[in-house]
Amino acid sequence: VLACLDCRLHVAEFLNLKMGDAHILRNAGGIVTEDVLRSLIVSYHIGGTRELMIINNTKCGMLTFKDDDLASRLQRETGAVPVVPARFLAFTDLEENVREQIRKVRSHPWIPESLGVRGFIYDVDSGGLAEVSP
Repeated sequence: VLACLDCRLHVAEFLNLKMGDAHILRNAGGIVTEDVLRSLIVSYHIGGTRELMIINNTKCGMLTFKDDDLASRLQRETGAVPVVPARFLAFTDLEENVREQIRKVRSHPWIPESLGVRGFIYDVDSGGLAEVSP
């Protein structure tokens, strides 16, 4: 499972997972980053994972800003221009972000087509989980 780090998402609880049922990867926005790909490749080839759920959520903080605006603000406030993160990977369309993350996984040559990849949006108000069509 790749999910947003939003503390309102109790992933194991709403998916009814028990200890050892799944690897759960989390970051801001549920974004397929280089580190997520690294972990997913290990999970598939070494850990036996055969399905990936990408879960974004309503009211995600990543919908509330633009990368350049946040970088400019942080540079003004700190006076520093760090090398990383080069981007924060904010987005404006929740469903399209889920689709983009699926495409990132699907395009990696070390992740076979046999890995089931599905995307979802978790509604933080209702607790509902809706699948996003690819």
